Amino acid sequence: MLNPAPLTCKIGSYSKRKGAAMWSYTVGLFRDLSPGVKRFIATESLFGIGAGIFNLILNLHLLDLGFSKEDVGRITSLGALTVGLTSLPAGIVVKYIGRKTMLVIGMLLAFLALIIFGFGTSVGMITTAQLTWSLSISAIVNSEIQLIFQYCRTKKEETSAYSLLFAIFTLCTGIGTWLGGYLPLWLPGHSTLYQYAFFVAGGCLGLSGILRGVLLPSANDRSVATEKSETSAAPSSVKIKKAHAYSLMFLLALLIFNSGFTFGLLSPFLNVILKFRFGMEDSSISGLLALSGVFFFVGSLLVPYLMERMGSRNAFVFLFLYNIVVVGLMALTMPSSVFAVLLMIRGTGFTMLNNMMDSECMSAVAEEDRNVFAGMRTVSRSIGNTIASYWAGYILAANHYALPFLLTAVALLTGFAVYAWFVQGKLAQRLQGQT
Repeated sequence: MLNPAPLTCKIGSYSKRKGAAMWSYTVGLFRDLSPGVKRFIATESLFGIGAGIFNLILNLHLLDLGFSKEDVGRITSLGALTVGLTSLPAGIVVKYIGRKTMLVIGMLLAFLALIIFGFGTSVGMITTAQLTWSLSISAIVNSEIQLIFQYCRTKKEETSAYSLLFAIFTLCTGIGTWLGGYLPLWLPGHSTLYQYAFFVAGGCLGLSGILRGVLLPSANDRSVATEKSETSAAPSSVKIKKAHAYSLMFLLALLIFNSGFTFGLLSPFLNVILKFRFGMEDSSISGLLALSGVFFFVGSLLVPYLMERMGSRNAFVFLFLYNIVVVGLMALTMPSSVFAVLLMIRGTGFTMLNNMMDSECMSAVAEEDRNVFAGMRTVSRSIGNTIASYWAGYILAANHYALPFLLTAVALLTGFAVYAWFVQGKLAQRLQGQT
């Protein structure tokens, strides 16, 4: 009879070596980052914790206040629409007040929004809080990636910086999600159990904004040098270059629209789906979503590693197909334990695809066009998110808890077609020309 012990030892030894290599690789990525990037990533932790608490408790808070599932869908879509409408103006404003200032303003607006959420019980107050939150998100997303890329010295560092930034964010979001399940028990509120948890989340976001205002350095010379070289070029060549740049940005924005749509169908409503499809308690939901945050964290760390091994194009193809298969399986009838496993697997792949998409698209855009593209990207994602979340609200109100997963699989397949037919060639050409 074959003794499995030697094989088991070999597999265990191999796993340990791979784990050690992965850890060394990650440590090396962080060690080589610029000082400004390290400070940015460090202050992301409080942002992640606050966002994790907020993401878990918002829908549950609204339902406890007496809002219907349709109302929750409408409020969510209103937020996404507001972000979309304000993103292009935000891209213009950031040119005048600076990316760091815009980021800090956004963080402080997020603090204010959560305080209003905590005190609000009427439709008017909740709507005001949602609009304030949306303005804060618009300010943050139209400044943060450009700012951290501005601190980077090379294109390769941009990919590493974005991946590590999102890794810390998702890890701390998981911690915040876990806290969001227990804060209502430790600090029960008056209007609902979740009231005081909004204040804790707001404190995290406010402190993160203050620390970023104090610790983040001023702009480096990289963007200045780029702008000087751009303005010194001949006017005719500048016009041709701008035409090509906007053509590329439009195609990338189309890809981002699909990303927003697939996010809006599922991510804002996972807590509702778990609560009503499987009858889970709040503490179980928070634990499961917090655990999924660990898989988001792992996925974020794997992006630079995957790109080094497979290259941008092959990695995109692999991740699109991976996500289509996994989310399609989640539409099937199954026990909650099997669904939980698929949720973890889906979290890793979904995070890797979206992180890679955001990082590669922003890296492909010239420094002088990044403020404009940030606005285009946010508008595209918000429109997709708005349409999907509004639709998903009605789907869930009809108790169709599996249908959003099937629709997400179809949307991912459409996104893959857009990438394969229209985007991959231009994206690869642009990134190759910048290395």
